[in-house]
Amino acid sequence: MSTRLYAVSFPVLAAADAQLLRDLRARYHPTQADRIGPHFTFVFALPESAQPTLAAQMQGAAAATAPIGFTLHRVEPIADAAAGRAYIALVPHRGHLAMLDLHRRLYEGPLERFREPAARFEPHLTVAMFDTADESVADIAERIADHIRDSGAVAGISGRLTELVLVAETGEALIERLRVPLAGGVRAA
Repeated sequence: MSTRLYAVSFPVLAAADAQLLRDLRARYHPTQADRIGPHFTFVFALPESAQPTLAAQMQGAAAATAPIGFTLHRVEPIADAAAGRAYIALVPHRGHLAMLDLHRRLYEGPLERFREPAARFEPHLTVAMFDTADESVADIAERIADHIRDSGAVAGISGRLTELVLVAETGEALIERLRVPLAGGVRAA
């Protein structure tokens, strides 16, 4: 597998909410839960040769973006018929537009050629993945929504995005290569 690059943001959360998301991912998304914590992805699967351009785009977008407060309210089953998979994601209500704007800024200019024109970006935090896209996924999404409410997050899970992280995915590992604070300077990972 060739190295692929991503721009992600790890949310700052209350300890109980962070543990809740880690537990959900461990149960329903175990192939990734051990590799990467709960996160939002803003740039997807670029070739390694794009790293200097991606880093520059991240720095520019971060300088123009204040930290993003968000609240995750909706639990959404998502079918990927082409891949024969399904996902369950938490979708933000508060913070949604700011996340859309950050995604747009990251893909402007030199990264535009990597944007998938048919794919509509929807900010989300994936908590589950399945190798089937049948009705059972909707049932599990309902159980996850109930679990979140029962855990005390009746009004949703709130947090903040304070930085972008450039992550390289190799066949063996995910490696952080750069951290860029939102509305701030740059520090190496």
